[in-house]
Amino acid sequence: MIKKASKAEIAERDDLAGRVAEALAMAGFTVHQDVHQAPAAPGALVWVDPADDSRGGVFVRWLISPSLDRAAAERAQKGEIQSSVFRHFSLVTEHMYATLIAILGSAGFRAGDADDDMSPYLIRIEG
Repeated sequence: MIKKASKAEIAERDDLAGRVAEALAMAGFTVHQDVHQAPAAPGALVWVDPADDSRGGVFVRWLISPSLDRAAAERAQKGEIQSSVFRHFSLVTEHMYATLIAILGSAGFRAGDADDDMSPYLIRIEG
């Protein structure tokens, strides 16, 4: 079982996530905050992981359109990673990752790679 951070720590993370979401919305992004509900629209997903270890914190991930996501997954499953669809998916994902980090840094947040092998374009926000 994963141990959760204290209520005070989770409240601090919730506050930070709210400020991050506000900064991204002010920059013109659609922001989603429910990690348990897959949004139908692209945008930035901002959420709090309540874990009391290095897995916990505030995270941001770019959500690409579901149709492009599906098309890229289909190409990858067929081994067609050189297809124009997969290259487009990769370019958008990589550039939005860098763009989100830059915008959040400009807004005064310490944003960087979350160092998560399972989610290579995951961004961790430090308080």
